[in-house]
Amino acid sequence: MATSRYRVRFEKRDALRFISHHDLMRVFELALRRSGLSVAFTQGFNPHPRVSFAVALPLGVESLDEIVDIDLEHGPEAPRPEELLQVLGRQMPPGLTLTAAQVATGRPRVVAAEYRCELPDGADPEGLRQRLDGFLAAGSYPFSRSRGQGKAARHFDARAFVHAARLQGRTLFMRLRTGAEGGMKPADLLQILGLDPLGVLVTKTRTVLDEALPDAGPDGPQQAAQQG
Repeated sequence: MATSRYRVRFEKRDALRFISHHDLMRVFELALRRSGLSVAFTQGFNPHPRVSFAVALPLGVESLDEIVDIDLEHGPEAPRPEELLQVLGRQMPPGLTLTAAQVATGRPRVVAAEYRCELPDGADPEGLRQRLDGFLAAGSYPFSRSRGQGKAARHFDARAFVHAARLQGRTLFMRLRTGAEGGMKPADLLQILGLDPLGVLVTKTRTVLDEALPDAGPDGPQQAAQQG
């Protein structure tokens, strides 16, 4: 039996932004089971579905562009991407919408993510603009993020992780770099700018892939399908 990999893009919105990455994996596993699609499994004593997310989304953040790879077993003819969208999409809970799919190989390499942050009513846009300009003008900005009790804090240069950021009205847009050493969360930049991350509605608008890698992006080879 042959196996094909499908790269699926999806939205995670509304109440689902509060579920953990582990719970999101469980949602997909249950939906695949109910769909009747023949998912490929890993080998060994504890086989599990070959479902792999490009990157974990921070808790509480909505997303318009997440990516998951799903390996399906099939006969001589592989299912079309649009069939996967339709069959699997019907099993998804409210707030989780499949938007596009393509046949792919390898693993996607995420190099950046773009976010939209809606500022609370009490925010001072002019003061925020001044702090943002100062941050962007800095050559470096040492930052430490707590990783919970019993774990060492992560120390990094926050400026090096911010490709771009701008304030438009009461909306802050940012593009944050992701690398082999990890990434920067939108909550980090909000904290640097003097904002309470819990009071800001953050939406991830785009997952940016390294387009130079084979099959890693919307212009990748083979088949592609888009929902809607």
